[in-house]
Amino acid sequence: MTDSSHRRAGSSRTHKTGAAIFLTVVAILSGACMTPSPTPVSASEPATAETRQRSSKSSGIAYQESAVSIARIAPPMVGLAGSHRIGSSQATIGIVEFSDYQCPYCRGFHDRVFSKLKKEYVDTGIAQFIHKDLPLKTIHPQALPAALAASCAGAQQRFWPMHEALYANNGQLTPALYPQLGRELGLDEAKFTACLGDASREQAIMRDVVEARGLGITGTPSFVIGKIQGDALTVVRMAKGAASFEDFAQEIEKLRKTLDTCATPQTK
Repeated sequence: MTDSSHRRAGSSRTHKTGAAIFLTVVAILSGACMTPSPTPVSASEPATAETRQRSSKSSGIAYQESAVSIARIAPPMVGLAGSHRIGSSQATIGIVEFSDYQCPYCRGFHDRVFSKLKKEYVDTGIAQFIHKDLPLKTIHPQALPAALAASCAGAQQRFWPMHEALYANNGQLTPALYPQLGRELGLDEAKFTACLGDASREQAIMRDVVEARGLGITGTPSFVIGKIQGDALTVVRMAKGAASFEDFAQEIEKLRKTLDTCATPQTK
């Protein structure tokens, strides 16, 4: 949730689990099978006596016989290089979560929705699940340290176990907890401690924050669903808030049908 809405959470029900809905960001996959391109395309208007007679005197617009550029707006993209993700590398559907380890709604998603989503769509090879950090530092002072702990556990191939441990301890995150969890996960303590003080780790987390803001995302949890191509995901749907499993399933199935249609050769 956003900083301001989190303060009102006790009296507001607008951020309750399941309240979020997925919004169509861009219909890049409905109605046409195409690779989005930011390159402008052009259309020209045939020069006729009538168009040559038009002038700024009558309309305020000066017409020319040359081609007129029409901008094609590129759909939003999410970079995946370096991100922690689970699922088959062959899966072309991606679910990206922007989350905050101290956010109770993020924990609610992981307690009630994530396990079923993983079982039905990630473990079956249909989709990949990708984690992105969005620590709301002004209201969650332990969000960034917790994200650093997960990142440093990831440096020792233990990101997802630390990820789950942090959510399990969502209400009691403290500086003393992270080394304790590291020991429980069998991490090299010296390397883990050194990593926590590495400035480049925080810089990587803040790149996620900048990416979220570029998508208009300022609260947690937020999700985007889209098509994976290499180390990038083209955003098709977006939800701000904790969506239900049924919401995810509906959007994933829509995208599966569209991708299947695009992959099937068209016959006359």
